[in-house]
Amino acid sequence: MSERLEVIKWEDRSGGRTMVQRVPEQGMGRIKLGARVIVQEGQAAVFYHNGKAMDTMRAGSHTLTTENVPILSRAFNLLYQDAPFQSAVYFVSLKPFRDLKWGTKEAILLRDKEFGYVNVRAFGKYSVRITNPGVFLQTVVVGEDRKDADEIGRWFKDVLVGRFADLLSEYMADKSVLDLQAKRDELGVALKARSADDLSKYGIELYDFIVSSISLPEEVKKAINARSSMGALGIGPGGAGYMQMMAANALGDAAKNPGQPGGVMGAGLGMGMGMMMPQMMAGAMQPAFAQPAPGYGAPPGPAPTAVAPPPLPASTTFHAAIGGAQQGPFDLNALRGLLGQGRLRPETLVWRAGMPNWTPAKDVPELAALFAPPAAPPPLPGGAPPPLPS
Repeated sequence: MSERLEVIKWEDRSGGRTMVQRVPEQGMGRIKLGARVIVQEGQAAVFYHNGKAMDTMRAGSHTLTTENVPILSRAFNLLYQDAPFQSAVYFVSLKPFRDLKWGTKEAILLRDKEFGYVNVRAFGKYSVRITNPGVFLQTVVVGEDRKDADEIGRWFKDVLVGRFADLLSEYMADKSVLDLQAKRDELGVALKARSADDLSKYGIELYDFIVSSISLPEEVKKAINARSSMGALGIGPGGAGYMQMMAANALGDAAKNPGQPGGVMGAGLGMGMGMMMPQMMAGAMQPAFAQPAPGYGAPPGPAPTAVAPPPLPASTTFHAAIGGAQQGPFDLNALRGLLGQGRLRPETLVWRAGMPNWTPAKDVPELAALFAPPAAPPPLPGGAPPPLPS
């Protein structure tokens, strides 16, 4: 039997984590004209009947009459005070719901001007706020029994992470991953604007988006640390001092592992390093002490520079239309990575220098092999087995 409702209200006792509360929780309530609806500040109450939103009430104490609930009165043809109608009321919290977590499940492949292609991961927090209670109930809650902020937040997380991946790819054009940590606030603001249309169709908005960390592969971190050490010593990358420092690091790593295979060699390297370090450091610091001391001859000049080999031939690169935006250029290895992430598909439009128009990737001869099914193995050798020896 349906519950008779004379005073309809919701007091949130969840610690602020419930976005929606249905009254009654199950079935329909018998509501008659003259019943009171109490809507707290920061809430909205939406009447539902036969799966449709009828009327929405904002904060305040409301007595149901044909004047303030005109849609209900027309829908149910209420002519008498004592004629109850069957309905449910959804109370919706309109405050921001904070500290919802997000993170990339898979690494995002980015083209870096200094390190080539780099896989990065990111995580942080975000907040949402319901802006259209009727649309939110119809598209997210009713029929799905979702009401908890964390549960609903997980539903939107995939949308936001996908947009974040597209945003990073666009942002990284002619930039390095070294710049990303300093741009986290800027990326959060940009994502808020980028996702507005995606979320508005659900009656919700992104209140804020915080990028807590962007993590880099271990080898990139080591390269950054090495560069910082060289900068502290006044050593520029690529020079003689750089090569000497890299050699010293390699010797140090070998000396730390005397018990590993080749441990005797490691121990010898350790001793050799002790003998070589003064000369290596002197070479690295030589520019600072270039003037000869009194009574000494001038220091020897720099070693002759080795002839550099000719540059490698340029590889073919493509631009791709990903997430509705032009991205790239990507070489074949990068395109394989995008294919593995599901971001490159046979119908994805691509272009390279020399092509008159954008073309589906599957129709480009150089890329067709990426989408070809794996080759079938050859048949097992046939023929009957040889006879047993007599």
